[in-house]
This record gives sequence, C-alpha cells and structure tokens, in this order.
Amino acid sequence: MGQLHSDRSRPLRQATSGRALTPPVADLADLERVLAETSASPLLSDWEVRLLAPREPAPIDLVASARRALQAPHNSPTLAQIARDKRTAVVVISDATRAVPNRLLLPLVLEELRAGGLSESAVTVIVGTGAHRAPTEAELDDLLGRELRDRVHVISHDARGESVLVGRTTSGNEVRVNPAFARAQVRIAIGLVEPHEFAGFTGGRKAVLPGVAAAATILRNHSLGLLSHPRARPGILEGNPIHEEMLEAARRAGLHFIVNVVLDRALRPLAIAAGDPDAAHRELTRFVQGYARLSPPADLQAVTQAPDVIVTGPGQPLDCNLYQSIKALVAVEPWAARDTTTILLSRCWDGTGSRDMLAPFAAGVTPAQVLRSLARDYTVEKDHAYFVARFLARSPSVVAYCPGVDQEDLRRIGFAPAASVADALRMAMGRVRRRPLGRRTRPIAIFLASPQRSLLQPWLTEHLVQPPYPPRGEQ
Repeated sequence: MGQLHSDRSRPLRQATSGRALTPPVADLADLERVLAETSASPLLSDWEVRLLAPREPAPIDLVASARRALQAPHNSPTLAQIARDKRTAVVVISDATRAVPNRLLLPLVLEELRAGGLSESAVTVIVGTGAHRAPTEAELDDLLGRELRDRVHVISHDARGESVLVGRTTSGNEVRVNPAFARAQVRIAIGLVEPHEFAGFTGGRKAVLPGVAAAATILRNHSLGLLSHPRARPGILEGNPIHEEMLEAARRAGLHFIVNVVLDRALRPLAIAAGDPDAAHRELTRFVQGYARLSPPADLQAVTQAPDVIVTGPGQPLDCNLYQSIKALVAVEPWAARDTTTILLSRCWDGTGSRDMLAPFAAGVTPAQVLRSLARDYTVEKDHAYFVARFLARSPSVVAYCPGVDQEDLRRIGFAPAASVADALRMAMGRVRRRPLGRRTRPIAIFLASPQRSLLQPWLTEHLVQPPYPPRGEQ
C-alpha cells in the first residue's frame, strides 16, 4: 500500500506569470494583503471584524516527496513497471486555472517512463481544458516552460473536436474522449486536489471528465439536474452523482496513474500522492478534509444568524476571469444569508471568461426566473449562471470590484459594481446601516481569502432559507 507523502521541509517557490498587469488590476494580485489591510480600515472601527483562514500544514519539499510517492504508489505498480513493453504514453495536465507545479512534476514522470523503456519522443502531453478555451502561448510557457515544451509533444484538448467512444456510464452517458488519450498505451494525469463547487474535489478523475472528454459527455455530467443535487457540493464525494460518474468515466477510459498535489493559499505544496486514480485521490481528499474545515466563530453565532458583510475573492489563479471567480461565492454560500452583503474582489484580467454565463441574465430578471430559463436552455458554461442565480436567491446583495470586467456585465448578473476596494466597502457598509442590529452590539464583517480552498461549515443553517431549484420536471 502506498503512503501519503507530506513531510515538512522547505517550501516551493511557485513560478508566477510574466504577464504585465496594470493598476488597478495589479493591486489585487496579493489578495491576502489586500484583505488584511482592508480589515484594518478606520471605516470599520465600530465593527466586529474577523480575518479568518484555516490553519494549514507546513509546506513540503515537493521534489523529494514526489520521488518517494512515485516509488511507493497507492494501490498500483510503479510508473516504470506500467510502462514496460509499452510504446506510447500520454500525460494530462490542467490548464492555467490550476496552479499545478508541472515544471517540477512532469520531469519526474518522464524519468519514471524512461526507466520503464519509454522515451520522451513517445510521450504526448495534453492540456486538459475540458469545455474551456485552449491556453495561449504565454500560458503554455507558464504551465511547462520552454525547455519542457521542446522535449515533449504538447497538444490542447478540444471538447468540440474529434472524440473516441470508450464506453458508457451506468446512467447511460457516452464516455467520449480525446483520440490521443484513447490511443495511448499508458495514460497518466498530473493534477491538484482542492474543494470543488459541485464535484466535491478537483483532481484525480477530473483529468478525464471533464479534462479530455467530449462536449456532449461533459454537458450531461454537468447537467442542471446533477448540479442541483443536494450532494453536489464542495467537499462531498459519497453520494455525489457528478463525482461518481466522473470516477466511472475515468475507469472506462483507462486512466492508469495519477500524480496529484495539495497546495496552500500561497500556492506552496502541502502533500503529494501518486498511484491508482481513486486511491491516491482519496488519500489527498482526506488530507484536505483534515485541515480545511472552517467553522463560524462561536461567539458570533451566539448573537446573529449570519455576518453582515463577507469580503472575499478567489485569489490566484482563479482570479483570471469572472467565470472562475464565481467559485469564491459558492464557497461562502454556507455563511451568506438574505441580509448579508458579499464583496467579491477579483482582478479578472481575462474579462468574463464566458459569454454563455451572462446569457441567461437580462434586464429585470429575478434569480428564480434565471433558474427557470436555465431549465429550458442550458449549455456547459451556463453552469456558473446557475451558481450566480442560486447565490442571489439566497443572498441577493453582492458588491463586486472586478476591474477587468465591464461594469455593465456586472450589473447584468445582479452585482453592484464598485470602483475600488474602498468603494466596495463603503457601498456594503451603507447597505448594512439600514438594518437593525438585533442581538449583536456591532455589525459583523468577515474577511476570507480564497474560500474555495476551505470547507466552510454551516452558520446556523436552521435559520437560513434553502436556495430554490428548478422544479424536478424541468431539469
């Protein structure tokens, strides 16, 4: 049986993008600093302010831990043993929205394949984009570096391109995957494990579905009916129909081996596991669950049903666009009530990230109307339109400082655009002043950086109204 490798040593310094960022976009690059400074604002002198985060383990020496993980894989032969007498291999990596340290991990995987007799010329690297756009040349350089790109053949998955049928799931979903993945004799994935808004956790089986799957396969797995399932939530695997179908699809497609990591909020490695896609992934999800749970402060729960203001943002790399930034809202949903104002801070240097996400929103529509329209007209990237509408149905006050997004687009989806962090704070405070304090003596503001990396425990859920979902007959 393999071991979880999480020894504590020197941290990895994560390579950052060479992309030039201009103010005010660059001002949000260090979200932790922004939240710390804002939480100390004189504007909040009469407020109860909490800057919260889970206590993360110490970082590890990634290369040393990865070598040990590759030599003691979970429930699997080593990669060198798997590669013996094989002629071709494929390695799936994530796109730029996942901060996977590919530059360190891929050479170690290639080294293992060489030990099994597979040269680098026999290896294809697929960027598993799922249904999203292909990476740019600059993003590919960030993901792999020029030296690695010159050593191996690199392609980007196109979910709308050619695909190969490799089986069907129990529910009847056709598992269609990238032809290069299907043809390879050894199939490997490198990825990241952290909470996911509807699949429970990222990593593992997600390299296949959605990573290298066809658009039709992804659409059925990400359907509105499955998104609205009560078990399709961050941190939940058991009974989660989306996760279960992803795992089944990975088995049908023949994913042999994974190398997955866990990162902290500063993108430093905390743990790594390798081996069987389910066993290694499960080991890391248990690791994350061991430290990432974040409960509301007990003293605040005693005096109120929810915070008055939540200040949050996804941080890097999910702050690339609005589509990815919505994951921060999903993460704070357990703490947001009808009278809570949530401030979303995100650079969004790549704009909205999806025009499909905006399509269901029109002037004057309510969240309930958006949910009903999605039941009639749904595409893969409208999944985050569903999450926006679900959040607003529960907690309708969102102020957004997203300098890379047109303010009209923010208004369209029901957010109030702000011109700066300070402006967002003033707007939120103005909304709270119109509310009675009740049992609390001062308004309460919670600051949470990158909440999608945490598992927020409910804030007095018996007092909160459950979000509406489309009628079952319309899903």
